[in-house]
Amino acid sequence: MKRGLGPLSYGDAVQPWGRGAAAGGFVFLSGIDGATDDSGAPVDGIAEQTRITLDRIRQLLADAGAELADIVQLDQFVADPNERAEYMKARDEWLAEHAPALLDERSYASLLIYPALATPQMRVEIRAVAYPGEKS
Repeated sequence: MKRGLGPLSYGDAVQPWGRGAAAGGFVFLSGIDGATDDSGAPVDGIAEQTRITLDRIRQLLADAGAELADIVQLDQFVADPNERAEYMKARDEWLAEHAPALLDERSYASLLIYPALATPQMRVEIRAVAYPGEKS
């Protein structure tokens, strides 16, 4: 059975897409970004956007009954190939702090350069799939 995870909001702004869905014991998160902070203020730079994006993913997974250790796939989209190294550094620093086992495992990720993200301000977007298993 599939269940939607509800609307995605950043502060008071409700996004035009949902959080994702849970089905078959998996959690599928929609593309999550960090172009704005939770108050809706724009955020400059790929490093800060990466940290915000990963913080959001952690919270959305928790809301769906999953955790970072349950991640089986991250699809990572970076808008500019010149920002790839800065993105990877920010991501790895964040994972080292919040999910070191996932960082060590490195079985989860695709990194794509995709210059046409939803808005010109978006530097990074990440979709996540987690498997916390069937929960009663």
